[in-house]
Amino acid sequence: MDESVFGAGFDLQDYIHKRSLDIQDLRERALYRQVTDTLMVNLFQYLGDEQKKLEQRILSEIQSRESEFTIHIGVTEPDLYDASDRFLTPICPEDVEHVRPTLSDCLDQNEPVPVDRVFLRQNAQEALKFEREGAVYQGTLTTQAGAFPATFSIRRSRRYLKQVERLYQVFHANHIPWSTVCSAYLYKMFDVYLVDAEGAGQDTGVEVQSVTVDFGAYEPFLHRGMIPLWNLERVEVSTSMYPSPCADHVHYEHRIFAHRLSPGCSYLVADVDRVLQNVRLVAGDMLITCQEKGPVNWKLIQVNPSDRKLRYAYPLLANQPEESFASNLGALYQQGVKTRGELRRVILSYGYDSVVSFQDVELGAAGPAEAETYDMDQFITDELRKRETQETMLLHFAAADPGNFLNMDIMSFLVTKAQKLFPEYHCAGVLDA
Repeated sequence: MDESVFGAGFDLQDYIHKRSLDIQDLRERALYRQVTDTLMVNLFQYLGDEQKKLEQRILSEIQSRESEFTIHIGVTEPDLYDASDRFLTPICPEDVEHVRPTLSDCLDQNEPVPVDRVFLRQNAQEALKFEREGAVYQGTLTTQAGAFPATFSIRRSRRYLKQVERLYQVFHANHIPWSTVCSAYLYKMFDVYLVDAEGAGQDTGVEVQSVTVDFGAYEPFLHRGMIPLWNLERVEVSTSMYPSPCADHVHYEHRIFAHRLSPGCSYLVADVDRVLQNVRLVAGDMLITCQEKGPVNWKLIQVNPSDRKLRYAYPLLANQPEESFASNLGALYQQGVKTRGELRRVILSYGYDSVVSFQDVELGAAGPAEAETYDMDQFITDELRKRETQETMLLHFAAADPGNFLNMDIMSFLVTKAQKLFPEYHCAGVLDA
């Protein structure tokens, strides 16, 4: 018998029937069937079940913990935001509070409050030009006193990127390896600031009711009031029972019962100021090991699992690759990428080949005159490497749709991932025509 008894499609009953036909003596054939139908079938079923259990145990032991903390980033129009959605929530909750700033808040010299926010549906190069132009735009400011001619400026919105940077610190505090967040939408968010309002009067305490701004050539590509979303939710849960002392008589184990947590969700401790020894889930309960002797009201970040039933006008951007035994095994033993084929496999695993597909890689090649990629982990400044002495690794990609405004951003995400694999090089990307 060439085929494996545990191989896909193997039918033991059919195999026994065919073998029994080779026995000419009817008595022996009947005895053979009696023995095989009772003993062999049950034994085969038992061995098959044990084989599956062994496979599942091996897979679970080498499964990367990073997959438990997949971050999804989205963006939506304010009219389409669903506050009852338990999958995606606003990155900055104030985006849905509709608080009207006062004129004095908007004209504050130190920390002015933006009067509006816009989303630029253009590629990364155009977004950078929009930011660097430093242009002043004409428009109208409306208060209770009436409408007044006004001038406005824009700045890239940093508050969303600050939230990602804080998330990096939370991952570090929880001893979870950081995985670059695909924050393409966040780099296209801009805040609109009031420069001057002619004739608005001396009453700076009036509320700004609305603004209209003429952005000139950028106007067709700008969407106002967009809300960036992610699958993270801030929750507070207290220790469920008095902490148990650990064997070292220094640390204490805090337990949060499973019924106080949402099923299917993963959790991170958001208190980065607390020194955490260990954070894990055991049988649904969350166990936090630290030096706090008494019960604690824990600030947690709840990572909601993907809800594939929901549909959004803008596609969700995830930061984790598809799981496979080979990738998990490679991560377990910290195997590096050494060939073009391995690099292609890693890039394909993120599932963005429908946007940009990896073509080739060059070492020592000069990058494009105008950079087409940017570092999505640019807030990480404590890396032990000198970029000025690094050789360039140029990754070539092809766009499925050259007009897709996300092409350069998705390529930037993949190049940032490649940079972590090849710290000895300076990685850059280019879209081939």
